[in-house]
Amino acid sequence: MQAVNTVIQSAKLGPVSIDPERLLTFPEGIPGFRTVKQYTLVNNDKGHPFFWLQAVEDPELAFVVIDPLVFRPDYRPALPPEEMKELEIESSDSLVVLTILTIPHEDPLKLTANLMAPLVINSKTRKGKQIVLSDLNYSHREPLFPAQVLSASEQGIAGTK
Repeated sequence: MQAVNTVIQSAKLGPVSIDPERLLTFPEGIPGFRTVKQYTLVNNDKGHPFFWLQAVEDPELAFVVIDPLVFRPDYRPALPPEEMKELEIESSDSLVVLTILTIPHEDPLKLTANLMAPLVINSKTRKGKQIVLSDLNYSHREPLFPAQVLSASEQGIAGTK
């Protein structure tokens, strides 16, 4: 018997259908939101590479996330073996890495990604964890757009105003 979808009323997305087979569980929660354990990944319908990580238990809570390889093809964080074991990730086939974005209200083009604390998910067990890396080569505020692109945009060079 197939599990029945439920619908939550997301504060940011409106009604969201939750497929119980696609739930993501963060047993320790996400830092700052330790009591919220269940999430669903909501695809966008606009063709851009961003997704929503919508909390199931708290319809007010949703993060904008992205696959960091989209803007940093060289992103190869050294994930601690004990964390990989905890998530039961035995090969890269079951590894999914996402990063949470910060989008400033005053200038959305200056959005940044938290490369220092990626969300690591086992795609087979659907269990995840936000792992804070000790690698200082990554920033918690990594710009998605290079400064020269933003500068050109601000000057009206990159497009029409």
